[in-house]
Amino acid sequence: MDKRQNGTFSRIFVKSLKAACLCVVALTTCINSEVRSQGRGATASNSEIPMEVANRNLEIQRVIERSNSYFQSAEYNFKDGNFEKARREFDKSVDIILESGLDVRSDARLQQHFVSLVDHIYERQMTLMAASPAAAVTQVAYEQSGQQPVAASQSSGGQEKGGSDRGFGQQTFSPSPLDELTTLKLTEEETKGVTDAQAQSAVAAARIDFNFKPNALIQSYINYYMGRGRATMEQGLRRSGRFTTMARKIFKEEGVPQDLVWLAQVESAWSPIARSWAAAVGLWQFIPGTGARYGLRQDYYVDERSSFEKATRASARYLKWLANRYDGNWELAMAAYNSGEGRIDSAIARSGYADFWEIYQRGLIPNETRNYVPNILATIIIAKNAERYGFSVKPEPPLNFDFVKVNNMLDLKLVADATDTPYDYLLALNPELKRGVTPPADDHLLRLPAGKGRLLQTALTRIPPEKRTSWRMLTAQTNDSFETISRKTGVSASALEQVNGGSLKPGEKVIVPVSGSVRSVVFNSNRNSSTPVVSGGVARVITYKVKRGDDLGSIAGRYNTSVRDITTLNRLGSTSRLRAGQVLKVPVRR
Repeated sequence: MDKRQNGTFSRIFVKSLKAACLCVVALTTCINSEVRSQGRGATASNSEIPMEVANRNLEIQRVIERSNSYFQSAEYNFKDGNFEKARREFDKSVDIILESGLDVRSDARLQQHFVSLVDHIYERQMTLMAASPAAAVTQVAYEQSGQQPVAASQSSGGQEKGGSDRGFGQQTFSPSPLDELTTLKLTEEETKGVTDAQAQSAVAAARIDFNFKPNALIQSYINYYMGRGRATMEQGLRRSGRFTTMARKIFKEEGVPQDLVWLAQVESAWSPIARSWAAAVGLWQFIPGTGARYGLRQDYYVDERSSFEKATRASARYLKWLANRYDGNWELAMAAYNSGEGRIDSAIARSGYADFWEIYQRGLIPNETRNYVPNILATIIIAKNAERYGFSVKPEPPLNFDFVKVNNMLDLKLVADATDTPYDYLLALNPELKRGVTPPADDHLLRLPAGKGRLLQTALTRIPPEKRTSWRMLTAQTNDSFETISRKTGVSASALEQVNGGSLKPGEKVIVPVSGSVRSVVFNSNRNSSTPVVSGGVARVITYKVKRGDDLGSIAGRYNTSVRDITTLNRLGSTSRLRAGQVLKVPVRR
């Protein structure tokens, strides 16, 4: 993940970030389109434009002030412990900007306010997570009947009994191809001599299962993918095999044209861990707010925007809802999927046309959305007739996995040990697990390579629930003994023998009862002692200088320790805010 993505990594507390940045129209376009609407062919005077700019500056100032008033109220409630009310007001402070129709990136004041707002709200989220991960759990269900979003059940309890709130790993992401759409410009070679008739011929040959207007621009994007965009198209066609069977099935069940599954190629290049600069995530690039609206859980442990099945169903339902909104016009539905229905509603109202190509010609939609719809249509045409366009890519086979229901927290490293499955592959099969563990006190459906479920279930009968985030397993080799395994792992031979019985056989799974995260920090039981003591030979303590953007959870994750151990060693409260330059004692593995 590059620095630009890393800087926006965890801002999941803010709802609808993508709408703020994708729902944009350049300032000059807005001004020019308004000028064109002032009479038939009339030209605006030089004095009219500054007046319009002045009015817009005043509007920006009002939006900032109104947004800031909700933020200040949210801060007050947060400090007073009214976290739910604070969350609603934090959301409202952002919504005011999102719903204003203003281009966040075209005005320095508005952009600075927005970025500062998001950063502050993110800090508040991290404070809650450090205090108790469960306190930050928010799950919203969206009822298709049109009811308002309602709160759903939360994870019960903070940390599991006997477990530790240790710093689990963080999600990693890949770039979203959406980021390139904003600046993509077709070359003269790609557009030269292209006609609507050519596009009509391409559409007819593809036999697409929904109606739209063929346009020369679609053929231009076909030319783009046959040339300089070939590598992008080939990568998507190859990856698509993992998911298209599943996606087509779900789209069919939801009554959405199955060819629209190719929207995922433009959104994410079929990567469940794709993340755009605007905080959209997953195959279908849901922003936090829209994901919550369609029932996708987003909390400390799980982000279902990266789920294969749940995010696909949410995408189908959202597309269907948008198509119904625009009387079955799938071009407008796709445009609204990208930029938000508010932007498309506004463009329709200003132009008087409920037609994508009309609002395109009038410059009433953001550049990314202008590129987005013809890109999808070109992608569908190529995907359905790849050889005609010179592509001979063999799609990868569908992912083959079983679901296994697990409860309590379970570390995927233990799952990897028990099932002889590479840890990275388990992460790839379960991209919605943000920290490499299943959530506490939930029945979670874990994906395992087909046929591996029985191995995991057998292993879990041998390991107490409260030890499933710390204990590990390994396979006994020829000539292994408890003594040799002790030397490898640092766990005493007597402890190994106690949990595994009296003998070892080659090929047998051996439980390694490590404490904490392979090495444990043990504190002095003498209550009069003011200094935490590290048990001999099991861990060491380093000093760490806090950097800008650090929080307790990220530091704990980096050194495979726990927030609790760090706060105890440094006599900090669980909600303490770190300062850049602050020096901490951190217990780490040898």
